[in-house]
Amino acid sequence: MKTLSFFAALVAICALPAAGRAAPPSPGTYVVHTIDVGTGLAIFVEGSDFTLLYDAGSNDDTARGGGNRVVAYLRAVRPDLTTIDHVILSHPHKDHSELMPDVLTSFRVGHIWDSGALNRICSYRSLLSNIAANPGTIYHNALGGPGTHSAAFVAQSCYGRRLPAVTINVPRGAQMTQGLLTALGVNAHMTFLHANGSPQSSFNENSVVVRLDLGPIRILLPGDSEAGGRNPPTNAPRPNSVEGELIACCAAALRSDILVAGHHGSMTSSRTAFLDAVDARQFIVSAGPTRYGSVTLPDEVVLAEYRRRGLVWRTDLGDAECGSNLAKIGPDADAQPGGCDNVRIVIDGLGLVSAGYVRSAD
Repeated sequence: MKTLSFFAALVAICALPAAGRAAPPSPGTYVVHTIDVGTGLAIFVEGSDFTLLYDAGSNDDTARGGGNRVVAYLRAVRPDLTTIDHVILSHPHKDHSELMPDVLTSFRVGHIWDSGALNRICSYRSLLSNIAANPGTIYHNALGGPGTHSAAFVAQSCYGRRLPAVTINVPRGAQMTQGLLTALGVNAHMTFLHANGSPQSSFNENSVVVRLDLGPIRILLPGDSEAGGRNPPTNAPRPNSVEGELIACCAAALRSDILVAGHHGSMTSSRTAFLDAVDARQFIVSAGPTRYGSVTLPDEVVLAEYRRRGLVWRTDLGDAECGSNLAKIGPDADAQPGGCDNVRIVIDGLGLVSAGYVRSAD
């Protein structure tokens, strides 16, 4: 729920320090990091008693192992971190999943939340394999409750290796359902607003939509939820689109203070009716230089709609120079666009919000 002093409390900080803090935030304080992964999305959320990662993927900054941009960022801002309580995969596209398998080999993970929609790409295959190899991790999807989730993959080449056909069996915990409320920590919880693992025309329509309630501040994470085709924001969402369904079922639940742009600020999303229901005053756009088909996101008409409503934070501001940057988080001067424009939102114990960029090196 919004506080009357939301804008008055906003402090824009141009270069927040990245490294050096080796402890969780103090009780009642929450930090939301949008990690600059180039063309993709990764959001790390921390409170004094929990951690959460929503997506970890890229279409261009895809180095694995020691070059993984997400793992490097987490180690820079939280060198003490050993466990991530919740990991959410919005949907199995490379720009949301490519960097996630390394997260499971670098940190203990308590719960993984996934629509269950099967995309036979290498990163999703690797992710399920890593989950199956970690019996301490509880896997949830939208397809069913306790039992076994089975995913069949054909023989394929992944990361320089030829892999045989295989069926990966993953033990499954409680089902992820629309409206499911899950505690994160003291005075913090998440609500799943869209959870659909059934086959769709696009995996974007399987996007897991989550609202985080961090103290009095709400943050909406819509993944790549769409409204139906590339159209101006003033066009109404199609009734059977994710945005259309959310407006019909859960308009009041959408209301949030901060919105992470759906589908990287594409015209396929962020229709006026949806934004009216969300009624956010800050917008975070995670995007990069790699095209989606013939389009480089975000779309200017969508950015203009965000600016009309409030403040916009972007991870792509320094993409042109970022590849040659000698001091960024993760691999330096690696000809990749990630690591430069990380966005950090801090919610303090009074519910006051400050926001800015983390542009220092690890």
